[in-house]
Amino acid sequence: MISSKEMATILDHATNRFLENDKYLLTVEANERSMTHKFAEYLQSQIDESWNVDCEYNRDGSDPKKIDEIDSVISSNGIPTTRDTEAKTVFPDIIIHKRGKDGENLLVIEAKKNPTPAQEETDTIKLEKIQEQYRYRFSVFLSFFVGEDKKDISWKIHKELV
Repeated sequence: MISSKEMATILDHATNRFLENDKYLLTVEANERSMTHKFAEYLQSQIDESWNVDCEYNRDGSDPKKIDEIDSVISSNGIPTTRDTEAKTVFPDIIIHKRGKDGENLLVIEAKKNPTPAQEETDTIKLEKIQEQYRYRFSVFLSFFVGEDKKDISWKIHKELV
């Protein structure tokens, strides 16, 4: 079982490798998916090969991952709302898991470029719902700071389930 300290080391290593090799993506403000893909590659290099690292993976076995009342978390302007609606398919930015219906779920990441406080709050609520429903051990909010004067990454472990 991976401890929080080991997970922090894995995330730090992925961050450092990304900044060493792919800082250009931050400078030119590349698409968030391009950045999460590269970050996921560095995560994969740090974990046992029995784990899968996937981007925007929306499956629970062969069924779509759905979160009840996800619209109650996300509104069109990125601010949490309280509207109750039906379950919606979710596509976490990056996950570490063992594929299949009964596979273990280790890490779920939501990422944003230059996140506003409202976006971070919304994604943190979304992370909590995904983590609880699918039993991810760790959830992380990942920030890509982009543009000529920024070029950095930060991450924060939101919660660890034991």
